[in-house]
Amino acid sequence: MTEPTRISTLKDLRAALQLAVGLELSTVPVYLTALYSIEDGANTDAAQTIRSVVMEEMLHMTLAANVLNAIGEVPSPEPVEFQGRAHLSPIPAFPLDSPLISGIGTLELLPLTPAAVDSFVRIEHPLHGAATLAGIPASPGGFRTIGEFYDAVDTALGDPAICPDAVFRPVRQIPDSDYYGGAGHVIEVADRASARAAVLKIVDQGEGLPEEYLHRPAKTVTDEDRLGSGWQMYSHYARFRELQTGRRFRTHQLADETPEGSMLLVDYSAVRPALFTPRNGDWAGGPEDFAMDAFDLAYSRLVDDIYRAFAGEPTEVVDPLDGHTEPDRPTLRLAVHAMYALRNAAVALMRTPNPAKPGHTLCPRFSYVAPGGDRDKLVQRAEGGGGRGR
Repeated sequence: MTEPTRISTLKDLRAALQLAVGLELSTVPVYLTALYSIEDGANTDAAQTIRSVVMEEMLHMTLAANVLNAIGEVPSPEPVEFQGRAHLSPIPAFPLDSPLISGIGTLELLPLTPAAVDSFVRIEHPLHGAATLAGIPASPGGFRTIGEFYDAVDTALGDPAICPDAVFRPVRQIPDSDYYGGAGHVIEVADRASARAAVLKIVDQGEGLPEEYLHRPAKTVTDEDRLGSGWQMYSHYARFRELQTGRRFRTHQLADETPEGSMLLVDYSAVRPALFTPRNGDWAGGPEDFAMDAFDLAYSRLVDDIYRAFAGEPTEVVDPLDGHTEPDRPTLRLAVHAMYALRNAAVALMRTPNPAKPGHTLCPRFSYVAPGGDRDKLVQRAEGGGGRGR
């Protein structure tokens, strides 16, 4: 069996953590597309499950960013060089074939369908649905599974020859008070032990779940995995497996078993039939394309706000109700609020008929447009009120 990729330099460790922030980000649009496609008032259990996982993906992004800051690198959406491979972007573009994880498969933006839920289970499965690790093709300088990737990150963090004690500094840390909405807590990283604890938290909750965890009770939880409402945040894989099978796990069941508990019904007919269309698709230049561009602009600004929060940059915010300016409010909380606001724009798209595909509606692209020429064009178009020209 091919030996897993090792991270042997501090430069590559920093690049890996930049890509880790992006890896966690890459699942958010996949899950949000399904969540936003659910018709109002329908599929409340499924919506709660997906929403809880999204919030924990935000936690995982924050944990990776805290580790990165603590080892002397500012989180950034700019491409990195890793294992001799240049221009690897942390920011996903959909449909996404990960340049980092070969086993994860293609990540697509789909409404809540059986195929979408199957993909959720594949993402969160320790082997991404493969029977054995050896059955997953390895790519040079990459990893077969998310778990293999995080194991390499943890090993490098634990090696003083790669990451000396003197590297660690508690700078630009997002505090736990800035995170809310899911289980778990933000770990502020000050040293090697807290850095490795942050990586372990990502692994325990979701992506990177060790294969042996499949042989533990599916609903294993700790005190910090329980919300005040009593909702128990067991692993992402187990939660999505319940959606896939339409039943809850019984308390005694193991994660690799088929859930046999109470029914968890998903009504796939109560879902907006959104259909992904890439940029410059069938109706490029039309009013629908303008609406899609406006969403991409809002999403791009949201991603920028998240990275500004991770970089410790304050932002000036104007309250839309009273015009009061607050220059130093925590930007991560603002970004979370912006994510909720993005829902309204996404739902509006999913209610708009797709002019090229009768019976379908528009689907948000979650296409990040970097600052500069193309972003400026989107801004100019938005300020000009749309139109068919570019």
